[in-house]
Amino acid sequence: LHERDSSQAAKQALSQLLTRNVHNMDAKTIMKILSSHDVSAVECAAYAASSGDIATAVNACLRVGAEFDDGVVDALKILNEAPFELAEPLYYKHASTLLVRAPLRAGKSFLSRYTHGLSPTRLLPAIMHYERLRADRAKAKELAKAAKGKNPFASQPSTPAGIEESKTMESIDVGGAKGTLGDGVEVQIMSGLTNVGSFVDDPTVSTKYLEGVIKLGCKSSAIYSFLISLYVKLTDEEPLFKFLSAHVPAAAAASDASRKAGLAFADDALSGPLDLSYALRTILSSGRHFRSAIKLYMGFGMRQQAVELALKVDPSLARELAQDSVELEERKRLWLMIAKNAASEGVDSADIDVVSKVVSVLKDCGPEVLSIEDVLPFLPDFAQIDQIKDEICEALTSYSSKIEGFLKEMNECDQACDGIRLEISRLRTHRMEMKADARCAFTNKPVLSAGEPFYVFPSGYVVLESTLKKEVLPHLNERQQARVKEIEQELKTFSGREKHVSSKLATLQSELDGLIAAECPLTGSIMVDSVDIAFEDSEEIEDLKSRNINGNANQTAATATV
Repeated sequence: LHERDSSQAAKQALSQLLTRNVHNMDAKTIMKILSSHDVSAVECAAYAASSGDIATAVNACLRVGAEFDDGVVDALKILNEAPFELAEPLYYKHASTLLVRAPLRAGKSFLSRYTHGLSPTRLLPAIMHYERLRADRAKAKELAKAAKGKNPFASQPSTPAGIEESKTMESIDVGGAKGTLGDGVEVQIMSGLTNVGSFVDDPTVSTKYLEGVIKLGCKSSAIYSFLISLYVKLTDEEPLFKFLSAHVPAAAAASDASRKAGLAFADDALSGPLDLSYALRTILSSGRHFRSAIKLYMGFGMRQQAVELALKVDPSLARELAQDSVELEERKRLWLMIAKNAASEGVDSADIDVVSKVVSVLKDCGPEVLSIEDVLPFLPDFAQIDQIKDEICEALTSYSSKIEGFLKEMNECDQACDGIRLEISRLRTHRMEMKADARCAFTNKPVLSAGEPFYVFPSGYVVLESTLKKEVLPHLNERQQARVKEIEQELKTFSGREKHVSSKLATLQSELDGLIAAECPLTGSIMVDSVDIAFEDSEEIEDLKSRNINGNANQTAATATV
């Protein structure tokens, strides 16, 4: 070991010695000796791979090359070549160190191992820790820059860049903290590393890795939620909007019924790894990226809220959203919001062209949605109507045609009413003829000698009153049956001697006739409703009665014999 720095042969001899006696030496002891003599990880890799002590080799790599990237590169090489069962716990253990010192290589290594079973959720605390370090470093630099701007006589640092990076890193407080993402997955933000060496700031490594695992099929809500939080911090909205466009359901997926029911419909229609509620809250709290918030509103089916937000950031987008609505009432409500917003903006800015803005809204939505009278309340009290003269004339013409249509309908209704009145007058004097020996259709009794009122129907059937009640009452509802009983009780109380009593009696009798004799029970709807009821004199009933009689007779004979 002492001669290896001055002789290449010594290096080869050391390598051969380690390779031959790999099973005769204690791997941990040998690795401690090698690391104490500053042997590089490349020289230790063959021995570590042969001995199978991957953990010791990785620790040696990270310890020997703490101030440079060589150790991390060698450690990642060992992890990539080692069996996944041995390398997996080491990935989780050293993920923060790997990201801090070689983020790009570490991200590629993590992503390549995803298909083998490397869990992104277990790597998430290290990724969050790395992003927090980036944010703390950026904040520290801003504070230093601000302090430098306030004190122009501050001395310039004379230390090299690498040492300055390390000192800045050591001065940052990275105490442990906990956070919750997505479906309530709790993650632990690990405390600061004891010996992190140089810090490499890569603003894209986290997003690239999370995007990669999502493309490979990761369905963890925590991964989706943290990626959303990273997108929100970006100045450019395009990555966030593109991601939401790929993972947020189209507005058509939110049915009208579920949209009216509120946000509860999202459990079934919008179920997925992306927590839309969390994404919407995060974006709105940032105060920017409103196009993405509008996309989420549409994913929820909340078109009205989407239009309200679009009116603040992009009125043209609000018009597109309103035009895409399929319900006429909703379209009218949304276009009224747009017209009111256009008028209020013109009034607030003292724009004399308020009328033209409102007219443009009318032209965009079409006459079937809004007319001039719908937007007149939004116009200022004093405005020239030259620009809306045509719209007013069209509205008056439309009103004139509607009035003519209403008059035509009224005339038709009057003619129908006159026809009904003539028919009622004719029916009052209508006479029905029947034979002198007519019999009840149900009881076959002569109606003239039965001694009770009877009804003659246009179908030719004659039915006694008591029999008619018996047949019709089961087909009436409870309210009608109760009313028939009340009328019968009132009819019994009247003697019919006085004139006003006779008038009352006639009214009650007319109401009773309307309830029980509204139609012929043998040719009307009652017969249709009772089509599945067997006749009392049918062969099935006779057969059933005979069986019952025979059965009872046999039972009696058996009892007598006993």
